Amino acid sequence: MYTVIVMAAQSKAQQLVGLLKKHRFVFEQYRLLSTTEMGEVLERDTGMEVTHIFPARIAGDLQLSGLVCTNSVLAVFFLHDPLANDPSDADIQPFLRSCDINNVPLATNVVSGDALAAWLERKLEAGDEDEDDAAGAEAEAEAGALP
Repeated sequence: MYTVIVMAAQSKAQQLVGLLKKHRFVFEQYRLLSTTEMGEVLERDTGMEVTHIFPARIAGDLQLSGLVCTNSVLAVFFLHDPLANDPSDADIQPFLRSCDINNVPLATNVVSGDALAAWLERKLEAGDEDEDDAAGAEAEAEAGALP
């Protein structure tokens, strides 16, 4: 089963909840990972199963970012708030770097989240079963298939 990371700044948590509810069918087909705090919010507000990694306050966000480098993550949804200065929010910079280096698509707002969810849905419809998808994602990006 593919893994998708779902994260959000506290101020964007309800936007992420809305995104998951809107694309429930798609997200239910993937293993969802998040930090403890965000995972609890997502489970409570969507009823979906979310695997919790360490809390953000003890570097759970860095643990998730590190997983991107293992080529075990198909996509990352990290809705961040560029205007907030909340030190308790997870830092998006490690995700930007690890996703860019490993060619993993990253959605940082609701619009890009909708586009990435549509891409994930197309992958489901195509029956793409290749767990090591970094090369496939790179080829699709070069061919213009990614949103």
